[in-house]
Amino acid sequence: MIATCSLCGGDNEYRPGEEMIVCSYCGAALAIEKPRGPERLILSHARNDALAEQALGSFLLERDRKRPVRMRTDYVVAPFLMIEDKDGKTRIVPAAPLGRLGGAVPLLPAGKYDYVDEATAASKKLIPAKKIEPGAIKILHLPVYTIRYETGAWKGTACVIGQSWQVLASDMPPERRRAMNTALLLAGVALFAGYLLLGDIASNLPARLALIAGASGTGYLLFTIHERAAGRV
Repeated sequence: MIATCSLCGGDNEYRPGEEMIVCSYCGAALAIEKPRGPERLILSHARNDALAEQALGSFLLERDRKRPVRMRTDYVVAPFLMIEDKDGKTRIVPAAPLGRLGGAVPLLPAGKYDYVDEATAASKKLIPAKKIEPGAIKILHLPVYTIRYETGAWKGTACVIGQSWQVLASDMPPERRRAMNTALLLAGVALFAGYLLLGDIASNLPARLALIAGASGTGYLLFTIHERAAGRV
């Protein structure tokens, strides 16, 4: 945005949140007038469908849900209201319908915010705010990825907020079935047999305990390597 110096007439650019700047032409102090009503800001973001889909995959994996096998991603810049309550706490809620995903955004995405003017709104094709609730101090236009995906027969939709990569989902796919891991079962049987054999080889109790502790540590290390390779830790 531009503030015109009242002394020299020079135009000075200022950033969101600034209340006082110094004129770059004559050095005069300029007070920035706050606009009436909520400030309209937009978060700078470069579209990246792959990162959004990766965020959804990680979100489902952390909750032990089935992984998406097919995804279709759409992208919009949607309005959200930053609302401040009497205690000074803020929440960020959609200011336009987002299908069935009407939940609040847990965290404000970090990044570069710019003021929205008519030219910006037209070039970015911003979705306008449908309703401004009382207490709204800012209208934030955030990048939103809407991902329609399938996990076998189950179909669902999720939203991913750009920059912070937070996932909003009203429905969750079924939990993953835990199939018996034959390799780990055989490894457990082998370790048990090894413990029995070590008990016969060692000549006394301390030696037996030391051998069993070493074998247990080796088994745990192998199990950890297996889980990391499978992406579960």
